[in-house]
Amino acid sequence: MKILFITLEQSGRQIVKSILDDNFFKINKNQIFTFGMDDDFLEFNDLTNIKINPIMGFVDIVRNLKYLFNLRIKIKEIVDIYLFTHIFFVDSFDFSKFYIQKFKSNKIKYCQIVGPSVFIWKSSKANFINRNFDKIFSIFSIEKKYYNSDIYEYIGHPLKNKTYYSSDYIDIYNIGIFLGSRKQEILKNIPIIKKLLLNLNNYKDLVFNFFVTNEYHEFIKNYFKDNSNIQIHLNDNFYYKKISKLDFAFACSGTVHLELCFSNIPHIIFYKANIINYFIFKLFVRSKYLSLVNIFNKKEIVKEFIQNDFTVTNLSNFFTNLKLNKDKLYNYRKNMFDGIKSSNFENFRSSIITDYLEKFS
Repeated sequence: MKILFITLEQSGRQIVKSILDDNFFKINKNQIFTFGMDDDFLEFNDLTNIKINPIMGFVDIVRNLKYLFNLRIKIKEIVDIYLFTHIFFVDSFDFSKFYIQKFKSNKIKYCQIVGPSVFIWKSSKANFINRNFDKIFSIFSIEKKYYNSDIYEYIGHPLKNKTYYSSDYIDIYNIGIFLGSRKQEILKNIPIIKKLLLNLNNYKDLVFNFFVTNEYHEFIKNYFKDNSNIQIHLNDNFYYKKISKLDFAFACSGTVHLELCFSNIPHIIFYKANIINYFIFKLFVRSKYLSLVNIFNKKEIVKEFIQNDFTVTNLSNFFTNLKLNKDKLYNYRKNMFDGIKSSNFENFRSSIITDYLEKFS
């Protein structure tokens, strides 16, 4: 048995770390390999031999076609050298499909960890997994009806085990700012957020906490060098403990939405995509919301400001309304708590993955 975990996104890297924390993988360390992990993740042998470029939307895919073909070839070369028996694709299903369509081998067991959110997209993606994958390890129980029973496993959500629940509070002082994990997101979001901070300057008691990756730390630090009420935190081992200390957050739509929900931190979601990407998204997605809590509850529980609604005025007015009215803030937080509870998230169980692998060891 020789296993490769492939991840191409920051959210996927966090999931891989949660999985490999299981003692089964530490015992079998010499048989475990990763592709796409951070440079500081040294516990297992990482075989990344190409710079990983985060890709967001159809336009980015077209721009990065050469890179995607090179990435696929690089992974195939590694697979041929190491003769893996199992390949786990973590998130980024469209690349999983892109790879398997070209290089599928009957000698390898293919598994997808985190499905392609078929509950809001067209179910054809689930059909591809049913035909081509040996297992789909899902973090959403709602996906069960889309997959063959012999390949579907529900493993819960990794963030449930990692986050710290915030205690109650009566006011807003520490604010989290999450600009996104991709370069395109940060460049689109940062000018509006800078204007927002200037707009909120009259609240002298506010501290703005930016949470950033190593890659963009210096850029964001220099961009806000004139703001004295800003603190910048790296997404390190203390990340989840730090966000549990926040009173409120402004967050680019993504994994951070659930991190904040599980931590009981009220927040606003914002997002602005390339107009072509957004048009394609609206064409194929069966929901008017981006946030999972809103999608699962079929109503806006966490406020979303998307596309043209993502403005300094909208963010500032909504925040000020909550800041000045403690009853509204309490109810906003309570509705979020009830919404995440009714969404039926369960704790992550890596043992389901190890139980599957132990059959081959």
